Amino acid sequence: MRRQPTFESSLASRMEQFVVHKRMQGYEYTVSAISLKYFDRFLCKVDCSDGWLRDDYFTAYYETIRPLSTNTHRCRLGVVHQFSLFLNAYCPESRVMPLRFLPRLPPKIRFYRISAKEVFGLMQATENLPSKSTRRRACIRFLIGLIYTTGLRISEAISLNLGDIDFERNTLFIHHGKFGKDRLIKISPSTRNALDEWLNIRQEYAESGKTAPLFMSTPNKRLTPSQARYAFRQLCNLCDLKNEPPPRLHDLRHNYATACLARWQREGKDIQILLPVLSASMGHVKPESTEYYIHINAETLRQASRKTEIYFNQTIRGIQ
Repeated sequence: MRRQPTFESSLASRMEQFVVHKRMQGYEYTVSAISLKYFDRFLCKVDCSDGWLRDDYFTAYYETIRPLSTNTHRCRLGVVHQFSLFLNAYCPESRVMPLRFLPRLPPKIRFYRISAKEVFGLMQATENLPSKSTRRRACIRFLIGLIYTTGLRISEAISLNLGDIDFERNTLFIHHGKFGKDRLIKISPSTRNALDEWLNIRQEYAESGKTAPLFMSTPNKRLTPSQARYAFRQLCNLCDLKNEPPPRLHDLRHNYATACLARWQREGKDIQILLPVLSASMGHVKPESTEYYIHINAETLRQASRKTEIYFNQTIRGIQ
């Protein structure tokens, strides 16, 4: 867990209040608090003893980070803009950082479509991983299947303990997901069978207490995200899944959302009604966040084209 930053400038107390305020809104806000710390260090070098921000502070701070990357600019200046709005609410004399300082980045949607057949191939390929431990291969195999069938974040899956499994209801309890949200995840019968298979392998070399990790790299040592990602890259190479950019373990979460949408369309269900259900399942605060994970495919385009054609023909007949 990251260490919480300590603010030291004359606006330190307001910064602490601001971080608490953001966390009360549901944001984890650890990384952003660290970004705010850089601005705090800058303020220690200028005279802001009056307790409010001036326009020249923003310009001077921008100059100090000019050599850094565009993404770093957006992270550090974005949190300063939010803090300036917060401070302005308490102190109207305090200036709000102009948006012109924020770099405009085109939205980047990175997605690698992985079919169910390819996921099955990745899971089979775990037998060919260079790891000497057959248990490690089985661990990675179940992790891939779990993320693909539930849409869990990598960090959420790896953080699961045995006590988070409800075997009677076939559910997983996610503690403190992104934005601190707890939620229940329903698993399918096939996923339950895979879970039972993994637990049978796991019990031979690991503890079985409620706080024991579900996924492990070595006996009683939790698997790390970097280890999981590295194994996934190895599997993609073994299965010749290569592209630029290459597929990521996180793409399984994207494919889960896309598969849900495709299934609902085939079943003739109302997507707009079910989107909040998918949003809750994936642990999103807003349905708009879920739309980022839904990628249109050829079949979706064909269905949209047919609907448009039907609507057009009905309109023409009505005019005639």
